[in-house]
Amino acid sequence: MIIGGVGAGSARARWLLVGLVLTGGCWSAAGPSAADGPTAGKLGLEVTVNTRPGLGALDPGIRTGATVVKSYRLINRGGADLHHVRVHDPGMPGAAIRCPGDLDRVPMLAGYRSVYCSATAAARPGAWVGDVRAVGQQPYLRAMVQATARSGYAGVGAALGLTETARVTEPDRAEVRYVVANHGNKPVHGVRVTDTALPAERIGCAGSAQPVLAHLAPGASATCVAVVRRAPGTYESRGQADGSDLLRTLDARGAAVAPPRLTARSSARFTLRAPPPVPRAPRPHRPTAVAPRPPHAGPPRGRPGVPPPQPGPPVIALFPLPPPPPGIAAPVIGPVGPAPPPGAGLAPGVVPPGAVPPGAVPPGVLPPGVVAPGVVPPGDIPPGAARDQVQQPPPRKNKPRTETRNEPRRSLAGRFIRRDRTPTGLGMLAALFLILLPAAIAAAVFGSRRL
Repeated sequence: MIIGGVGAGSARARWLLVGLVLTGGCWSAAGPSAADGPTAGKLGLEVTVNTRPGLGALDPGIRTGATVVKSYRLINRGGADLHHVRVHDPGMPGAAIRCPGDLDRVPMLAGYRSVYCSATAAARPGAWVGDVRAVGQQPYLRAMVQATARSGYAGVGAALGLTETARVTEPDRAEVRYVVANHGNKPVHGVRVTDTALPAERIGCAGSAQPVLAHLAPGASATCVAVVRRAPGTYESRGQADGSDLLRTLDARGAAVAPPRLTARSSARFTLRAPPPVPRAPRPHRPTAVAPRPPHAGPPRGRPGVPPPQPGPPVIALFPLPPPPPGIAAPVIGPVGPAPPPGAGLAPGVVPPGAVPPGAVPPGVLPPGVVAPGVVPPGDIPPGAARDQVQQPPPRKNKPRTETRNEPRRSLAGRFIRRDRTPTGLGMLAALFLILLPAAIAAAVFGSRRL
């Protein structure tokens, strides 16, 4: 009896121990332990900017306008799961933080696990530093867990700006002004201003004759001027400013980037107009003196009583001809007389046709002292007119007339023989020359034959 009672008690004890173990296991699975509470720091956060951890992107910085990539690593250092984990970063205003699954949060972060979220934006000028905060929930304890990390970057770089204005100063001249400004937060070095549309014009900057600015501080500006001389027309200026800030910055992967060339462009249009014509002062009118026209001179009238020139003997009669050879008769050359007068050969008293008989008046000519009908003779008063109303012609002044002796024109033969058949001096000289020339030629011929 005693042995059987002892065996039954040990069996009950074993079943009680198994129940306690199962109850403890179920309790531990249903809820976290006290060590997994919200004050244990089980959520971790690490932030990098362009692969530089924390504040490593402040120096040398990221060029303004370049890409900024922030990476957020969320770590669950406990065994309990975290739910609805979100990241807030004041250093990336307006940027969307994306987590796995292209979500804006982590739905559940299992214990002892980690995930990455990221945000991308363009670098803004200046320093952007702040505390990044990650927040999650523990639904079993109805508690919230969080973690923070400090990070940031500096947006650096110079920014060139160029504006142009053109002003016409003279009809063939204009002044173009280039205003160069630095809108960045770093100085610009070696700024050069050129104009591709007006390459021949000289540009002077900051009061000098050179188109170069050695240093331009942040927020400062400088003016360059060019004087353009052109013919009338419309022109366009296309200015360009080039420089560098000599800064090496970080790219999205954290590598160093060489300083780029900074360029700014602008344009302006102007028109040169032709000057208006200068009006000339009117000249005073001067009456032009009209020269009196000379009276029409008719053909010269022949003087009566002067006989026309008579032809002289022919030229052949002036020069003696050599004797003809034997057997040939010499031609007889008689003297040539004057031409017969008109009407020669007619009977006495007969007038040739077209001639006016002596003492008769030619047709159409009034005899002396006869006035044509209706014409008032000189010195008489017209009928019905008073003597005072009649203007007497002024007395004519008789100019002494110088009569020139009309000598008959001498013919060629008359230069050698006079009218009385005697030779002139020129005729004697010509005859002597014609006689001596054959003798000289004959003497020369016979003399050469004797030699």
